[in-house]
Amino acid sequence: MVFLISFQFLAYKMFTLKSENVHSRQLSKVNERGEYAPFPGVTVVSACYPKQKEFCETIHKVLVSNPLIVNHYLPLPAQSYHMTTMSLETEQQIGGSWNQFIINNLPHYKRIKQTLEKNPLYPSIEKMEVSIGRTISLSLSLPKEQEAQIKAIAASLNIEHTIPRVLHITLAYSRFNKPISKKISEPLHTEITKELSNVIEKIKFPLEISEYMLCYFNDMTAFPYWDAEHNPFTQTKLPSHDLIFIQSDKKNTDEFQEEHQETMLTI
Repeated sequence: MVFLISFQFLAYKMFTLKSENVHSRQLSKVNERGEYAPFPGVTVVSACYPKQKEFCETIHKVLVSNPLIVNHYLPLPAQSYHMTTMSLETEQQIGGSWNQFIINNLPHYKRIKQTLEKNPLYPSIEKMEVSIGRTISLSLSLPKEQEAQIKAIAASLNIEHTIPRVLHITLAYSRFNKPISKKISEPLHTEITKELSNVIEKIKFPLEISEYMLCYFNDMTAFPYWDAEHNPFTQTKLPSHDLIFIQSDKKNTDEFQEEHQETMLTI
């Protein structure tokens, strides 16, 4: 039965990506006005906030208080900071059949949720480095045994291809979808690296973040926990710019809780 579900999911996904995406609306994480726009999807993430609230808010304050940075990048809310462990699907990938795709694959997503719950992991960040491109992000290093666990869990679900090549926390996206001139980019990158490095230097590693869990998102500003019981995109949605990252202890789902860089997968 598990094999059948996995096969049906993969077959449907392959067909969808090939035949439906032609008819999909083109979505972008940031619109032409330099604001976060609808970009629905499902993912597996470990939240940084509120477990590392002080760290998240310090990083956010550094970004939003620097005119040079905010002129070119759109900082994410501190409450949205997270590490993606498995980047699953987005409406942009799937296309016009998005809602039906989610409904058809609820058994697959529920299996992901259940597997994560049976094999809990609280990422313990040993090192982080500033990375700048289409996004501002922090590249992360985890203990080898934790990286191995992530790979093993993903492999058991046949979704190992969804693990980002570089584990990271996205802090901001490029405000406008166009390259920044070298004259501006060099001092900009220097400024960003200096500001964020000053914060990183004060961190006492390892830095533990929250347990990974299945989530959905309407845009890049909030990642609510998802129980995979129903299609969350056909129910009442959070406001597009809700700044709340909802966490769950599996007992109370109402408890409050990344274009990706070229070398990463997504979100």
